[in-house]
Amino acid sequence: AHAEVWVVLLAGSVFMLTVSGVRPVHFSVLPNLSGGPEELVSANAMSAASDEFAEFLGPVLAGLLFALVGAWLVLAVGAALALVAVVLGLRIEAGSPSTEEEPEGWRAALEGLAALRGDGPALALLIVLTIDFILAGALGVIGISFAEDVLGQGEFGAGLVVGAMGIGGVVGAVFAGGLSRRPRVAALVVGGAVMSGVAYAVIAGLAALLPVMVALAFVGAGGAITLVSGRTLLQRTTDDRILTRVFAVQESTAFLATAFGAALALLLLRRFDVAEAFIPVGIGAAVLALAALLLIRHLDDNAVLHPAEVALLRRVSFLGVLPPYELERLAARASWREVPAGTVVVRQGDPGYEFFMVGEGLLGVTIDGVERPQLGAGAGFGEIALLRSVARTATVTALEDSTLLVVRSEDFLAAVTGSEDGQALARDVAAAQLDRDRS
Repeated sequence: AHAEVWVVLLAGSVFMLTVSGVRPVHFSVLPNLSGGPEELVSANAMSAASDEFAEFLGPVLAGLLFALVGAWLVLAVGAALALVAVVLGLRIEAGSPSTEEEPEGWRAALEGLAALRGDGPALALLIVLTIDFILAGALGVIGISFAEDVLGQGEFGAGLVVGAMGIGGVVGAVFAGGLSRRPRVAALVVGGAVMSGVAYAVIAGLAALLPVMVALAFVGAGGAITLVSGRTLLQRTTDDRILTRVFAVQESTAFLATAFGAALALLLLRRFDVAEAFIPVGIGAAVLALAALLLIRHLDDNAVLHPAEVALLRRVSFLGVLPPYELERLAARASWREVPAGTVVVRQGDPGYEFFMVGEGLLGVTIDGVERPQLGAGAGFGEIALLRSVARTATVTALEDSTLLVVRSEDFLAAVTGSEDGQALARDVAAAQLDRDRS
């Protein structure tokens, strides 16, 4: 509580280093822990809501404890909460580790940057995601001076000002959780950032604590909307193999943005009075977000969801155990095929290159000329030839006009064999199917 400045700087740096390692893993693991696209959006919203609530509660609680007891209790409470977080995270399991050879060391660390190099839309998205952190970093400097010089508040009042962004952030995160389920969220990303910037600039004309807190709540709400929808868009459009590294880049830029915001605030306070310093930060944030809109919209084009295809594929037992992002990828690469009545879809003895799911219609199955149970909507066929590398074991003919979802063999095998659970279950299903065919 009374340490030298260099000790505080060192301890703060170590703390931020540990957090910067945790949060990228958190956001890259969420797709694995979520049961589908809607759950992923909800998880992102819950993460943002808890972040924003903590950003409100932390400064307020710190200001109160500091005023009543002293700095030592603030630090002790923070350490205790960190220990609770460690205990809560010990039992998290995010599925089987990848069996693919992964880069290590600096090569792994730099792969996130390499993945984004030359990707203008993704870089633009990362820049917009830093806006909330720039505003927060600047508020940490301007807000304290504003609370003292303009509002006439002490430590507790300064804590309310600095933490007020978190109040709106909780509401904004919940609001974004509903809106971000839409297939296209680029406008939502930019709209939230513009809202934050404009509300931030408005503070310059306010001189009472309550209106200032309301304006900052709008800043926090806009920031939460941007973060939830932006992180969702990043998860939808990034290869899961490098998702952790891309989020590491995002987290690093966020910390840099916080530091930049604080440094920018110091420079502005030398040129403007305390209230006026809010204007260039807020207007600059809004303009930056609007300038990035055209680029970010391109990400929406690469993030089209396929709910009908995913729901159909999930009905297959060995595909249903795949991580949601694998199902999304498989659905994106599948195609629909209209099959008129009387068409032979696969013929016994022919090589197999596709897996089929019945969307609509009815198909007949014969093995060695013997009729087998028919296949209706939701049934899948063709997996044995792909999994066992054998010829087709049955002839399947459309009994009525039917619609089939077709998955190419390379996409099917990449998805199934990339998951230990899916691979084991697929082998069991194929073996059981062969036994039934032989009986």
